Amino acid sequence: MAAEQNARMKGWAALRASAIMLGPSVVLEGMLAASVLAASAAAWEQGRRSGRPIWKLAAVGALTPWVYRLFLRSRMQRLGATRQEELQSLPGDELIPPRGALDLTHAITLRARPEEVWPWLVQIGGGERGGFYSYDWLERLAGAPVHSVERILPEYQQPKPGEPVIPDGQWRVLRVDPGRAFVLGNQDFTWAFVVQPLDTDNTRLLVRIRVSPQQAGPFSSSLIALPHLIMQRKMMKGLRRRIERTARQREAGGAVVPEMARPASEQSPAPGV
Repeated sequence: MAAEQNARMKGWAALRASAIMLGPSVVLEGMLAASVLAASAAAWEQGRRSGRPIWKLAAVGALTPWVYRLFLRSRMQRLGATRQEELQSLPGDELIPPRGALDLTHAITLRARPEEVWPWLVQIGGGERGGFYSYDWLERLAGAPVHSVERILPEYQQPKPGEPVIPDGQWRVLRVDPGRAFVLGNQDFTWAFVVQPLDTDNTRLLVRIRVSPQQAGPFSSSLIALPHLIMQRKMMKGLRRRIERTARQREAGGAVVPEMARPASEQSPAPGV
């Protein structure tokens, strides 16, 4: 009885999380289908009664979702990234074959040194880790134990491949190239954070999600792009605020950035991934 109740609760939790994360995209896709029907009905009415304004309203309703689908969604999939960065091979790409995979690449320029960026990246995660620097209330509403911190956590500065980054262990550290790349995920999903120095005081941060062909169904790009944009845009803004604050403290002589560990064991993918 207890096992059945526990399974039911897990089922409801999974359904709630899916509704929260995929709901906005489902609504937009629904608008797309509804707009086509509305436009068809308006054209029928226009043919039967010339001069009625319903066709104009239907045309606007039909156009709006199509603008999103054809023009905005592709930009959402590479928020802040150039076309060259979108096509660039990044650490972690080798863990999932590119054929049939879904890629989302975002980027941001940070007024900070790479060593000021790295400590905030390697502590990313749920539970006791540093959080995801995004909408914590939305994460918790979806059932994830997340609290984004405002400080560097020394105990999470030396991540190792295979180390879990969320309490249930479904996401783990897959690859660590100290000071350059931090990749987490599982066998069907990778989330890579790649640090690229621009000059002595500026850094480019590239963030790529790759979903395997097995998980990236025909509607995945539609369902994932919008919630990913919302959450990751907030995450990148959260990272920028924290990292650039660290840089200002360093300039003022008050910041201490943890030294980046460089064990050889952390420079290769986790076994079995």
